[in-house]
Order: sequence, then structure tokens, then C-alpha cells
Amino acid sequence: MKNIIIDAGPTNERIDAVMKITNMSTGALGSIVADTLLDMYNEEIGTIFYISSKLSYKPKTVNEKIQFITIDSTDDLINALEKIFKENKIDAIVHSSAVGDYKGKYVIRAEDLIEEIVASDFINLDKDEQRKRLLDIFENPRTICNDDTKISSYEKNLMVKLDLTPKVISKIKEFSENTMLIGFKLLEGVSEEELYEVAHKLLIKNNAQYIVANLLNRIGNGKHFAMIIDKDGIIKKCETKAEIASAIANLIFK
Repeated sequence: MKNIIIDAGPTNERIDAVMKITNMSTGALGSIVADTLLDMYNEEIGTIFYISSKLSYKPKTVNEKIQFITIDSTDDLINALEKIFKENKIDAIVHSSAVGDYKGKYVIRAEDLIEEIVASDFINLDKDEQRKRLLDIFENPRTICNDDTKISSYEKNLMVKLDLTPKVISKIKEFSENTMLIGFKLLEGVSEEELYEVAHKLLIKNNAQYIVANLLNRIGNGKHFAMIIDKDGIIKKCETKAEIASAIANLIFK
């Protein structure tokens, strides 16, 4: 009996109590992977831990083997994965979440930022020191908006400083070295050759067994192009979500 994690859909990074940064992912492919696994290999599955945000697609299959975990942010996802790996032996993870690249660090009124810059003493500094002083102000301004509540909707010159989110895929093998890792990579407007090169580097860097490499401009109208690669090259090209899901299921149980 195999235990499998599927994470799917977007992460959401808060700006204040109501505003968030997110992306257009729906989690549809992850939900189809879960349904396909249960349809093809139900008797060989222990538990599917299905991690997604509240509004993401969920598997249609009603099955007691699915355990749902709801997350919001990237940190939520990392914490959920760490907990599952600590408490369970996981045979494979389908890491299909569209993890946001950025999260909000702070929100500031442009007027407050300008006031702090003007008040700084730049006269006796050379250009390199001036740049450093400005960067220090941008990194840690004295006056920022309170993001624990809803920021006023009447602020005309509101600015958001973004920070990078952690790379979730790089943490998975730290949690469980022997778990089969199936990662995903999405690019747009590149050739299949460039897509392969980028995806292969991702696979090697993160010690993944497989990467599902997608092209955004070839997703839609019932189609979903993807190539599935391992360390030796392309093992399959798919044209629909159903084909991708079946290929993933067969890789996990081959």
C-alpha cells in the first residue's frame, strides 16, 4: 500500500487582512491526478494526502483514502508537508502546486517613503554609499502601514515591497530523501527544447525522479501539452490532463 501526497492549486500571500497575492492556477490537474490514481490503483493505495487552498479544485472521487489538508500561503504548504512527512512514510509526492514566487514584505505610503529619503543625509556620501543608504531604507523603512487590518481603500500612492518565497521543491528531499518526487515546471513562449533544458536542470538540482514540463501557451480548450522527463531525457509527451494523470499514476506504480 502506497501513501501519496498531491499538492495542487495556487498559494496565496497576504498583503493585509483582506488583500492577497495569488496566481491563476486552479488545481485542476492535481485533482485529476488524484481521481486517476484512485480509479487505476485504488487497491494499492493507503492514503492520498491532498493539499490545496480553499478554492482550488478537489478530486471528484468520494473515497475514505483521501485526506484533505487546506493551506493558504507558501509557509502553510511547507509546514503541512513537514508534518505529513514526519508522521507518515510517503512513497511519492506529486508536487503540482503553483507556488507563488513572491510574498508581501510590507506596504507603505509613497509619501512616507519619500519623506524618509529626503530626511536622510546624502550630501557627504559617494554614489556607492548613497545607493547603499537608499537600499537600506527600501529594505527597512521606519514607517509602514499596519497590515494586520484592512488598509484604507482611499490611499492613492500605496506601494508594496515584495520578498521571495521559499522554494518548496528544494525542501522535499530534505523531509524525505527516499520519496519519489514528481515536480512540475511551467514556462511560456519558449521552444520544447528550451523547456526541456530548464526542466532537466530543475530535476537535477532538486534530486527529483520526474518533472512534468508544461507550456502555458499550449494549455486550454481541452488541451494540455506536457513532456514528462527523467534524468535521462523525455519519457513521454502528453496532450491532455487525462494523459498526464495516467502517465503519473503509472510511474508511481510501475
